[in-house]
Amino acid sequence: MTNKPGRGRPTKYTASTMERLRFYTRDCQKSGVFPTIEGLAAYLGVGSRTLYDWEAEHADFSQAMDKLRDTQKELLITNGLNGKYSTRFAMFLLKANHNMTEKDPIVSATQNSYMNISPDLLADALKLMESRETT
Repeated sequence: MTNKPGRGRPTKYTASTMERLRFYTRDCQKSGVFPTIEGLAAYLGVGSRTLYDWEAEHADFSQAMDKLRDTQKELLITNGLNGKYSTRFAMFLLKANHNMTEKDPIVSATQNSYMNISPDLLADALKLMESRETT
């Protein structure tokens, strides 16, 4: 079933919504409160799903939400490093919400993972050591 124009609850998105989002983010930073999507939704009097819908519908709102997420990321990194936030919890949120991951070092299957020496080079070195021992 498709929604017909004019049906359903009118949107709460107005011209002042953008300024209220910016105020929320600045106010959180000034007061030392971590800005969240859920906190913004409560502040605006809507559900978090509505924020995601507005983000899809309004390019300016989407950009402002990206700035809120950038603020979150910056706070998690800075406060996780200086000990104001639990390092483990900051890492968890950065991985879960900000696409940051831990990457394993790249080691090919033909390399010794301990010293990054190829098996052929290691075999040659062992032969050279053995020949020196016998002389």
